[in-house]
Amino acid sequence: LVHCPFLVFQTKGELVAGKEMSVIVEFTNPLKQTLENVMLRLEGPGVLRTIKKQFGRIPMNSTLTWEVKCTPMRPGLRTLIASLSCDALRHVYGELNVQIQKP
Repeated sequence: LVHCPFLVFQTKGELVAGKEMSVIVEFTNPLKQTLENVMLRLEGPGVLRTIKKQFGRIPMNSTLTWEVKCTPMRPGLRTLIASLSCDALRHVYGELNVQIQKP
């Protein structure tokens, strides 16, 4: 049984419309092999535009950390979604609900 890995989210800074904050996505490679051609995608309607970033390799048991700065434009409950794809793994994703406050 292969445990499906997932992406871990954190936010840094105030979750306030019009103020800069950071979204941090972490992924630990659970396989006993190096992952090649890793593509991470992050989206969050109302918080940030969709961004993709290519990472070359993630050795086994090592953790990738990706920090993205963004400025949410509208207050309210928003969902951040990240997905990772590479040759060896598919459908790795994570999501986080964030409550953006009024300024």
